[in-house]
Amino acid sequence: MEGTPFGRYQLVELLGRGGMGEVWRALDTETNYRTVAIKVLPPHLADDATFAQRFRREADAAARLNNPHIIPIHTYGEIGGRLYVDMRLIEGRDLQQVLTDGPLQPSRAVRIIEQVAKALHAAHKVGLVHRDVKPSNVFAR
Repeated sequence: MEGTPFGRYQLVELLGRGGMGEVWRALDTETNYRTVAIKVLPPHLADDATFAQRFRREADAAARLNNPHIIPIHTYGEIGGRLYVDMRLIEGRDLQQVLTDGPLQPSRAVRIIEQVAKALHAAHKVGLVHRDVKPSNVFAR
């Protein structure tokens, strides 16, 4: 899909792939070519009415979150039978990549844990459960 259009988006670079789909660096052609991260879920998930309904409900709640430890969601929906989430692109390394350099200093580890806890608390307050908390889903600055 690299370099191809996806609805209003131009997919530029595959950033990651997992069980719940792919994350792409993309250009949003409707917002002056703003660079975004777009998560595209596997096609079969859009065919599952229960999953699609839960996805929309949770994406809507997540899009309303305003917390410095949560990546903002711009929009979400379905394009060509594929569910997607358009979110702010955060440059940098995730915690899994940082850990390849060796153990963290205790004070840095505590700061990261505090920020993850604050993000999860904000999500839980609006009824969201992350379901996939792991180092590769945490950005560490």
